[in-house]
Amino acid sequence: MTPGQARIALLSFLVVTTGVAVNALFFQTRSGVATKAAIERPAVRPTAERGRKSSDALRTDRSKPGPPQVAAGEQPLRIARFAPDSSKLDIPQQAPQGDADAATISAIQRELKSRGYGPLAGDGVMGLATRAGIMAFEYDHGLGLTGEASEELLKRILLGASAGIEPAGTVKVKSVQAEQVIRTVQQRLAALGYRIGRVDGWLGEDTVKAIRDFEMDKGLVPKGRICAELVARLSDAAATKPSAR
Repeated sequence: MTPGQARIALLSFLVVTTGVAVNALFFQTRSGVATKAAIERPAVRPTAERGRKSSDALRTDRSKPGPPQVAAGEQPLRIARFAPDSSKLDIPQQAPQGDADAATISAIQRELKSRGYGPLAGDGVMGLATRAGIMAFEYDHGLGLTGEASEELLKRILLGASAGIEPAGTVKVKSVQAEQVIRTVQQRLAALGYRIGRVDGWLGEDTVKAIRDFEMDKGLVPKGRICAELVARLSDAAATKPSAR
């Protein structure tokens, strides 16, 4: 081999060696870095899958309760709960227990008046005079004092009223209505100056005596019982304001 050929061979060897070194140091290093970055990078999900998951998340959010959406400029609607107020309900007034209908009351008024139990209107209304007239009938026939209108009472009046369970003149008060009538009579007698003891709704000795005294002062037969005539005379006496005894 000539000296010129030897120099060309050496030069070729140096070029090849340099190329291998450059490739190992530069190109192989970048390839490894790129490969590692590709491995560590998360996989890109398909567009359809991303859209499906977004829709699922939206439906989940809508299913959860949340505050109502209010448009701008509008006031939120507030709903209050109210308990029923029973005190404002219109409850019909009921007649006292034991009183009959207007037709029966009117018939009782008519029958009592025809039998001399005082001035009764015959209007079917259970006023003070009607209750007092019923109590006078009950007193005379030994019945408990109730002052209540009923079908049974009307039958007793029409059929002549068989004797009661107690002797006439010793009957007892048997109802709140009767007590109220007696209490009203006691108050009116006391206002006129008669001694009735106390206003208690019972026909005690003092009340009976006061009734008899009033009846004698008015020219009536002193019976000492509650009746429609007594109630009417007490009303007239209170209206004229007589002097006290």
